[in-house]
Amino acid sequence: CLFRLQPNRLESPSTTRARIRVGTLHSFGDSPRVFARRHQTTDQFADQNRPFRSDRRRTLARSASGTDPGVERVLSESSKDVKGLVETVYEGDDSGNAARLRDGVRGKHSFSPEYMPYEPPPEDFEVVHVSLFLRHGDRTPISKTVGAVLDVTNDIELWQSLLPSDEDMENWDAMNPVEPEDIASRPYDYGKAPFGQLTVQGARECQAIGADFRQRYIEDQEILPHNLAADKIKARTTNLRRTQQSLQNFLLGLYPEETRDPSDPTIPISTCDLSEETLIPDSGHNCPKFVKMARNLALEARQSQKIIKAEREIMRGLGYPPGGSKWAQAREVLTCYLLQNKPLPNELGEQEIDRLGYINGYLWGYQYRDMEVGRLATGRIFAEVFDDMVNAMDDDDAPQLSVYAGHDSTLVPILCALGVYDDQWPPYASNVALELAQDKRSGDFWVRVLYNNSEQLLMDGFWNRLEDFANYMGYYTCTEKEWQNECNNVEDELGLDGGVKSDKMDDDVLPADELTDTI
Repeated sequence: CLFRLQPNRLESPSTTRARIRVGTLHSFGDSPRVFARRHQTTDQFADQNRPFRSDRRRTLARSASGTDPGVERVLSESSKDVKGLVETVYEGDDSGNAARLRDGVRGKHSFSPEYMPYEPPPEDFEVVHVSLFLRHGDRTPISKTVGAVLDVTNDIELWQSLLPSDEDMENWDAMNPVEPEDIASRPYDYGKAPFGQLTVQGARECQAIGADFRQRYIEDQEILPHNLAADKIKARTTNLRRTQQSLQNFLLGLYPEETRDPSDPTIPISTCDLSEETLIPDSGHNCPKFVKMARNLALEARQSQKIIKAEREIMRGLGYPPGGSKWAQAREVLTCYLLQNKPLPNELGEQEIDRLGYINGYLWGYQYRDMEVGRLATGRIFAEVFDDMVNAMDDDDAPQLSVYAGHDSTLVPILCALGVYDDQWPPYASNVALELAQDKRSGDFWVRVLYNNSEQLLMDGFWNRLEDFANYMGYYTCTEKEWQNECNNVEDELGLDGGVKSDKMDDDVLPADELTDTI
């Protein structure tokens, strides 16, 4: 699947538009995350007019072990040589770490803008569009059991006490109604409360993300109007109550009630039936090729010694049979108990929960780093992103902010396709933002990717020309028709059964976090 656009859609009489070239993904000797144009000097970067940070030019590189995200390779302003690996020097990082440590376990399992301050674009760049993918905030457990040792329904009063009031939920629905009503009023998790529901804490987390976006794009950069103009925002959510309410609260943080016209204070949110959803990989089980490939990869990943060892040391003690561990079920439920400071079975502690999170992150990374699985999971999403960007470039009245509320199963495939996933499970309220900016001097368009406010290195910089970014993501972008054609090619490429006896996805292909505890 390749992304294709007619070049004249990117041109207008008033400015020279960047042309998105049709092509395949460039092949580098290095991973896109650590590729740092090591053969060029700082002066050559400047000659190419490559915008890095406004305060200094630098590129991000993992440490030799690949496990420390707080290590950078810094290009000095005064030196042409690359300095050695040094400790993190992000401005505000000390205070961000302090805030995270202050929040204890919560700081590890939920994201707050306090943890990583936003880096503004270069002075000559004007952001013209932002695509945001937001994971829902803190929630109650979805699964009702953990192996043979924990019955979650015994604590139903605890989970009920964490939910927002009926009055608050009615206000969220009134201010940001989800449409169409006949679908939105019967979400996939209808009637399952208090399980799998957004908590008061989760609502606050999403409002904080919205308030952070208000500060950067309304107060500071003045991209969006100060008072609500609903036509400048595109809002879409999966049809689950926790994502509906997460997006509602994000929008309340972005445009609080006092910034809205009392006669028309609403920002409509769109949703669709789960069978048509693109924000959850193959949520409708309409892609046989994806199902078979993802399941085969999950089974293959489970043969890793790290998985076998963790199963013996943790999961067997929870009552899971050999080879039958439900990693996502255990992780999602025990994380909820940990965050409520409730005792865990078998005297498990924070370290074991972290280990479960790593196992889940590894299993999903193993699946979605497969190019074909990744393309089938994200192809239609990226096609929508590019459409939104082009519309913003061509039409002054088009939305300048597109917000998609989803799940960890939304973010992980996107991060894998971008080449920046590090096997770490996305905390609650995690988000991926793609900023499209125009250079006011040249008229060229540039793209930057932020994950939880941290700039992500793709090719040779944090900012990449739009046409280069389109080429970089070309393999992972496809139309609905291309997606359907490839999905149905399973017989030719995998054999009639693809080595799998059932099309039903297991716990580690679409874990309980995303749909129900029966997957």
